[in-house]
Amino acid sequence: MKFEYNLSMAEIVVSYLLMMAVIVVGIFSGQSWLAVLGLPLFLRGLMGWCPLKTLLQQGKTNG
Repeated sequence: MKFEYNLSMAEIVVSYLLMMAVIVVGIFSGQSWLAVLGLPLFLRGLMGWCPLKTLLQQGKTNG
């Protein structure tokens, strides 16, 4: 699996907005465990790399 940037700027912005929404909903609903689910979205946007997208692209080229 290659660790190369594979997200566009729009996908990074959407990932950031989803992260903020998950964290806000988790905090205001009193479910702090839900706010932890924002971490993978944060890392995805920070690194500009999505492992699922990489796997799907590899499957497309191999099959």
